[in-house]
Amino acid sequence: MSDTADPTITCPSAPATTEATSSSGAAVSYDDASATDTADDDVAITYSAASASTFAIGTTTVTATATDDSGNTDTCTFDVVVADTTDPTITCAAAPGTAEATSSSGAAVSYDAASATDVADDDVAITYSAASDSTFAIGTTTVTATATDDSGNTSTCSFDVVVAETTDPTITCAAA
Repeated sequence: MSDTADPTITCPSAPATTEATSSSGAAVSYDDASATDTADDDVAITYSAASASTFAIGTTTVTATATDDSGNTDTCTFDVVVADTTDPTITCAAAPGTAEATSSSGAAVSYDAASATDVADDDVAITYSAASDSTFAIGTTTVTATATDDSGNTSTCSFDVVVAETTDPTITCAAA
């Protein structure tokens, strides 16, 4: 008599969402599936992705397959979710020194770039509220640098650009 009945597999509950630990994702462990069969007391179970392996950021569907000694199979699936909810870390460079106004519009001022790191993004984007080498008005302008990682998490730092007008005016008198 041949066994044509499929085993019955039951998947574990999906593991809780796991925080990414690198740009590769995170190692996630899950409970074993279980399987029964009318003609096989030790049903083999395989997985499309092993427990404790590294899962990419996002949702990965894991398929568990039960195979009995006669080659009959049953499958079930569950999702492993890895998320990046951690803000990047940003550090602003020191504020540039006070710049002398070169016109009534102010002065072009350059500043050093901010730096940013993130546990799950190797190349964090940084934007500025005012670009380096642009003309800053006389007075104090706060520049905000914003770091944004691939998951949309952000952090900011800021510094002041000061433009002063300290040059005495030049007076030219008419000839007497």
